Parts: sequence; structure tokens; C-alpha cells
Amino acid sequence: MLGNTLYSMTNEWLAGQYDLGSLIDEVGKRGLGPGIEIIGFQSLRGFPNRVSDEEIKTLRDAIDRNGLVPTSLASNADIALRADQWMDADRSVEYMRPQIELAERLGFPVVRTQIGLTPEVLEKVEPIAAKAGVKLGMEVHAPEGPNTPKVIATREAYDRIGSEYLGFVPDFSSCMRAIPVGMLDKLRRDGLSEAGIESLKRAWEAPGAPFQRYGRFAAECGELGEPELPVGFARLVFTMFGRENLEDWRDVLPQVVHIHGKFYDVDDDLTSPSIDYESIMKVFSELDRTVSMSSEWEGHAYLDADEESAFDMVAKHHAMCSRFLGEGGVARV
Repeated sequence: MLGNTLYSMTNEWLAGQYDLGSLIDEVGKRGLGPGIEIIGFQSLRGFPNRVSDEEIKTLRDAIDRNGLVPTSLASNADIALRADQWMDADRSVEYMRPQIELAERLGFPVVRTQIGLTPEVLEKVEPIAAKAGVKLGMEVHAPEGPNTPKVIATREAYDRIGSEYLGFVPDFSSCMRAIPVGMLDKLRRDGLSEAGIESLKRAWEAPGAPFQRYGRFAAECGELGEPELPVGFARLVFTMFGRENLEDWRDVLPQVVHIHGKFYDVDDDLTSPSIDYESIMKVFSELDRTVSMSSEWEGHAYLDADEESAFDMVAKHHAMCSRFLGEGGVARV
């Protein structure tokens, strides 16, 4: 089931172009549902403990009048909330509890969780999710992938706990085939030379851990005399744009509870230069049940609201995904 996350409209939201109700109305008017995901801390004032009844009514009414379907409420783990120490397990559980309980109240069947939740926390928070009837979906986001160590540890914890309320939210940033052209253009505008751009591409495509590859790129830029600003900003290339094998998604398909259709660009021929959507759709067509997917445009990392419309980008993404999906959501091969 296609849909949208309001995170796609971060630029429009931060620019004050919409309030919560009118933003959802615009999504509905443009036919960018039926699924709708919201980011708790971004969209709801006082989230999660002090969200007003008026705010809740605004959200529910907007979803209902636009015929949308709640799919995922994105939570935050915030394990580094304090500068002097990591959040311990018990504090993490109590931090997650109101986010899960609010998802139940709002009618969201899935809470997007983050990799910061340890196996110990997952075991303790699972009964809260089960009581609420809400599934927790650990987001697998770049630079992680289905078979990286932190995700393997989570998969092992899931196997041990054995609960239908624990699953995954694959994010396609994990398995990209190229750096988005928009990011390269921003780095050029900030002063990175063509030699620096080529160095960045080589480092990103090379094997190794993300920060090791960034370190090699930064060292080469030092030799080239590249300006500090774009070299520093280029760290995002190694953390936002993953190089994991997209075929590995099959390993977590049985536990997928929601999907983040991350994308940065869609060409006029309805393909994405930076993410191989045709191949990804073939893998996810092997799901034996209906799963919601939120179109998640993250071009706002390097483009402003006056440079690109998130609504237009999500519409193109829906068209692209539909191109690769046949009747009933089966990928065309």
C-alpha cells in the first residue's frame, strides 16, 4: 500500500507554509495516500506526554476527511539525550512507553523505532507494545543494512523474544547505487572542485566502514586544498547513502511491518538514478501480505523549499513505484 510520510514535507513545514491540518489536507488533495506516517516529535506539539486533545482532534479529523490510513508513528530513541551518559535500559523503556501508548490512542498500528534500542530494552518494551496492540518496527537505515552487526543483534533478540509485535522498517537509503546528483551539485556550489567530487565518488564506492572511507576522502581533499565547508558536509554522503546489498532485504521480509520508500531523485522516465527501485520492488514483491510503504523524500537535506516541491517529488515517486508494480502490488519482472 503506497502512502507518504510527512517527513517528506520537512522544508514546507519548517518554512511555516502549513499547519498540521492543512498539510494533511494538501497530501489528501494531491492523492498522495492512502497511507500516512507522521514523525511524532516533528508534527505534534508536546509529543509524547503533553499532546493536547485539540492537537489530537486536528490530526484525526484531517486523516478522516481525506480518507487516509494511519500507517506509522515515528518515535525517537534519543539514547544520547544527556551529554554526560547514555540512557540506561530502564530509562529507555520509560522513554518509549508514552510514544507507544500515544500511537495506540491515535490509531497507528506501527511505531517506527531506532537502532539505539538494545536487545535488553526490546525485551522490556515488548509487553508494552503487545498490550497496546502496536507493532514496533526497527528502522534499518543507512549506513546499516539487514546483515550489519547492530541489525544482526536485533534480529537475534527478536528470535529469542519471539513476538509478533517486533519487526523491521526497511529504509532504502541502505542500498543506494549512486550519490544523488543534487547532493553533488550542493557540494559544488559550496566550493568542492571536480577533483574533489571524483575523490568523493571513489571513496563512497570503495569497501570499508563509512567513516574510514570518509577519512580517506578528507585526507585526499587536504592534499588537493579543498575548502573545509564542503568537505565537512560530505560526511553525510557516507552516513545517509548506504552501500548494502539490496538482495539482503529478503532476510528480513518475514518481519517487515512497514517500509520507508526513501528516495532523492526521480527522472522524467520514472527511474531513480541513485536507488535501483526496479530491483527493490522485485524483492519486496515476495512479501506474502500487504505492507504499507511511505514515500520518503529526503532531498531537503540539500535543497530548500523554493528549489523543489516535496509534493511534486512524492507524486513522481508514486508514479515510479506504480510503474514497477503490477496488479495487487506484485513487481513486474
